[in-house]
Amino acid sequence: MRNILAIGAHYDDIEIGCAGTILKHIEKGDNVYFAITHTDEHRTGNIVDRLHEQDKALELMGISKEPRYLFLFAETDTDSEIIGVLDQIKPDIIYCHYDKDTHQAHRRTFGIGQAVGRKQQITTLFYDSGSTYEFYPNLFSMIDYKKKDEILKCYKSQIECGAINLDRVKKKNSYWASIVTSDPKEYAEGFVSRKLKWEI
Repeated sequence: MRNILAIGAHYDDIEIGCAGTILKHIEKGDNVYFAITHTDEHRTGNIVDRLHEQDKALELMGISKEPRYLFLFAETDTDSEIIGVLDQIKPDIIYCHYDKDTHQAHRRTFGIGQAVGRKQQITTLFYDSGSTYEFYPNLFSMIDYKKKDEILKCYKSQIECGAINLDRVKKKNSYWASIVTSDPKEYAEGFVSRKLKWEI
């Protein structure tokens, strides 16, 4: 049983980037923690409504609603404060934003994830959250896209305002799968790893 920490700037970022892989961790019995760094971001919807959507997604994934599994931070929280709290989780694996991203909150969150993953024994994997660029994954996780699609549909407000494009996410996950399998029915999430202990 491992401690898995998924970090996103906004409520839907983790699900876009790695919901399918997170589901696999849950199925294996790993402890999964979510951390959202910019919960007060209101440009794409009411922050209370967005939190309710996050709760629905967590419930659908089978993640406990207990506060210790969902860490919420505001833009006014300092990086050091956030890192100090997340250090206490003692994660084995971290999933976080990639650094090359057009969104300033995503770039900031990358730095936080990189810092929490600074210790030797922690594997940190970076995902594509939709506004990433120059993203060339070197690890691929085969997923059940139907389940991921159900989770993404919890974010109704983000679909309606165009922040989530379900068709684009599906095509991207199909493309990542095509790099590692010839089966057109397969889907995968892609990650970039900069520090990985490879066990043979």
